[in-house]
Amino acid sequence: MQSSRSRYNHIQPNSPMDMLMASTQAGMASMRRAINQHKEDERITKSMCSYCGKDGGGSLKGCSRCKAARYCNQECQLAHFKARHKRECANFAQPPTTSAFITKALPGEQYPQCPVFAQAHEDGVGCWVSVAGRIDCDLQPLTASIDPLKQRTRQEKLMKDGDVASRNTIRTHKAAARSLLGLHVLVQNRRRDKEPVLLYASRAQAVSQPSLTGAVLRGTAQGDNLVKFTKDKISRAAIGVADDPWDQAPRLEIKSINGVEIKKGAPLPSQIQDDKTGTLLLNTGDYAIMHMQFRVGDGDNVSKDWEALSCLESLCFPWVSWDGSTPHASLASSLPTAQSPILSADNTGSSSAAPGHLLRAPINQPMVRAHYKDFIEHGEEAYLRSHYGDARAEMSRSADGMMEMMSELLLGQVAQAGNTDVLVQRLRDCGLADLADKVAAR
Repeated sequence: MQSSRSRYNHIQPNSPMDMLMASTQAGMASMRRAINQHKEDERITKSMCSYCGKDGGGSLKGCSRCKAARYCNQECQLAHFKARHKRECANFAQPPTTSAFITKALPGEQYPQCPVFAQAHEDGVGCWVSVAGRIDCDLQPLTASIDPLKQRTRQEKLMKDGDVASRNTIRTHKAAARSLLGLHVLVQNRRRDKEPVLLYASRAQAVSQPSLTGAVLRGTAQGDNLVKFTKDKISRAAIGVADDPWDQAPRLEIKSINGVEIKKGAPLPSQIQDDKTGTLLLNTGDYAIMHMQFRVGDGDNVSKDWEALSCLESLCFPWVSWDGSTPHASLASSLPTAQSPILSADNTGSSSAAPGHLLRAPINQPMVRAHYKDFIEHGEEAYLRSHYGDARAEMSRSADGMMEMMSELLLGQVAQAGNTDVLVQRLRDCGLADLADKVAAR
């Protein structure tokens, strides 16, 4: 098979568009190779016995609780269980095996697809947390829909001349600021008593570092899902999942259940009780992968993934054991929170035990710094090359150059038509004063 490098040798870029096309083709080829490598790694992992290491093909049986270990026969399973898997499974040593959440670097790669920045388990329920951001590590603005399929419709609505309501929404909610930290979260039920659990994803919270609570609060705006509280006489902030002012819903998506992707328009699996609020019913062995966003940045001093992660102390995910009959809403009212981690069942202050649990996952700050070290010390291009490869780095650089050229062309046309003042005012109306000043100064 012809290599991707020789395949594009005939392209001799002599214009910005040619350069963009060439780098895009090479970058897409690199992405396809990475995707195929991830799938192949998943296939190999699932076909290799976790105890003896032999390739059992597609006939291996997996551990029904963790879905990470697999065995070629019952003898290997019993031997592995006695040797170490009993302890590893209970301690959530490894996440389930799935190409959608690869936490180890593959052969030829320096960094994993999903670096784990937070991990925790309690009473048989555990989680792993990675980042779900942009390749350039910029935080997301509220103006960008969390659903890529809705992005074009969102942009068209925001660009309408007469859509004053949207401009007011952008200004009051600081929606244009790059302030949303996207997280990739895998949650699994491994309870020995085989009780199902209800997870309330929309009630998840990110807790600020005490020394950086002020930095987090600088980016807040009207209607933000945030609570200030004091613990050990130190002020903190509990940031809830961001609300989308246009969709009127939490900014979260359930990406897959037990390794099966959730496709738009397809029937939802039984584990998803409410896809809008992220209410999940997980039986023993079930796991879900979610994408959720929290307003942590301010678009200025905190505008990159690692800057937002460094502001956080922990992430909290509320869940409760389900008896099969109690309405979900009544259980939700008794869930603990970061600011009130222990509640009585009737919220009256009695000593009765609360039915809810709060899974608290501390942020591994050394891991955050190690993963983003290239960007912090050497800049974006060094980070792209070490984490995504040369082809993706070239594609990103060409795309940035093309966007800059198109922006200059557009601004020139606006100035020639005498509409610069209108554009500047529109930018100010949307809360983009810094960009407005740059345009006005041209």
